[in-house]
Amino acid sequence: MADFKVTELDEDLDFDALPYWDVVIIGAGPAGLAASLTTAHRGLTTLVIEAKDRAGGQPQFLYPDKKIVDIPGFPDGVSGEELSDRVYRQAVDALVQFRFNEELHAVQDTNQTEKDDQLKRVVTKGGEYLCRKVIIACGLLHFPRRLPVLDALESRSVFYKVPKIGDYEGRRVVVIGGGDSAFDAAAMALARRAEVDVIVRNTEPIAKADTVQRVEETGGRVRCSCEVAGAKFEGGAMKLTLTDDTQLTADYVIVQIGFLSAKETFQRLDLRLNDDGSIAIDPYFETSRRGIFAVGDVHGDIKLIAVAWAEGIQAAIYAFKEITSPYWLNEKRLKDQKIAMIGDKITQAARAK
Repeated sequence: MADFKVTELDEDLDFDALPYWDVVIIGAGPAGLAASLTTAHRGLTTLVIEAKDRAGGQPQFLYPDKKIVDIPGFPDGVSGEELSDRVYRQAVDALVQFRFNEELHAVQDTNQTEKDDQLKRVVTKGGEYLCRKVIIACGLLHFPRRLPVLDALESRSVFYKVPKIGDYEGRRVVVIGGGDSAFDAAAMALARRAEVDVIVRNTEPIAKADTVQRVEETGGRVRCSCEVAGAKFEGGAMKLTLTDDTQLTADYVIVQIGFLSAKETFQRLDLRLNDDGSIAIDPYFETSRRGIFAVGDVHGDIKLIAVAWAEGIQAAIYAFKEITSPYWLNEKRLKDQKIAMIGDKITQAARAK
C-alpha cells in the first residue's frame, strides 16, 4: 500500500512570499531532481539550488549526447540531455522551484522553530533561504580539473565537457585524459568522422578495454606517457607540444582529466566525513547534523543514475515523515537499536553454548 497520495501544490501559491521552505535541496542532478519530485508530490514546498546554469548534473554536463543504456524503461537508450530535460520538466510541472547559478556557501542553524523543527538557513552566493530540512545532492566532484596551459589560449575551442558539435568531419580533435569519459568523447568524435589523438599521462589508459579498442580500431591514435607541455595559435588552429616533443595540430581540444573534490565545501558545513572525503550518513541518509540529509555521489560507492534516483527518493520520504510525523525517525532509530541489541544477545548466547 502506498505511503502517500500525490498532492498538488496550489499553482497560485506565492513562493517568493513563503516564510520558509519545507525542503531545500542542494544540486539539480539525478539525485536532487528525484528527491524534489518526491517531496513536491507529497505537498511539501521544495526549492532546488544549483550552482550551474541549468539542471541535469553529470548526464547533462559530461555526456549530453552519449546514449545511456542502463536506465530501465529506455530499451533503445536515452541521451544524458534528453533524460535530464525529461526529469527537470517533470519537476517543474510538480511546482518544484529552482535557483540557478547559486553555489552553496553554508547551512546555518537558527533559533527559529516550526512545529518543533529548528529551522536552518541555507546561504548561497546569491541569497539566503530558511527551511525545515536540507538534502545535499550536489555530487562528490564539483568542477572539472583544468589545464592552465590551455586556459591561457582563452579559446572557445577548448572544452571541459563533450561539446555538442553536429559533425566533426575533417576536424582534428585532441582528447586529453585516460579514463572512460575521455575515451567516450574520442569514440563519439571518431563516429562523426574526426581525426582523433588521445593524450594519456599514464603508461596506459584506465578506461574500459573495449572502449580503448574501439577507439584504436576506428582510427584513433592513443599517445601514452605524455602531457601537453605548450600550446599556441598558429594558422587558425591550436599547436600543441607534448612532453615527448610531439607536435599536434588541433581544431578542438576536449579535456577530461577528472574533477576537483567538494571536500572543502563539506568541511565548511561541519559534517562528519568518511576517510575519502565523502559525507558520512546513517541508514536513513541523515548526516551528523540533524535535519540535513545527503544522497547520491556525495557518499555512495555505486555511482549510477538509478541508484541516485533511489537514494533521492528514500531521503525525501524520510524528510517528509520527519516533517509530518515529528520524532518518527528518532523512534525508528530506537526500535532498530533495540532489534540490533536483541540480535547481539542471541548471537552471544549461541556462542556461549
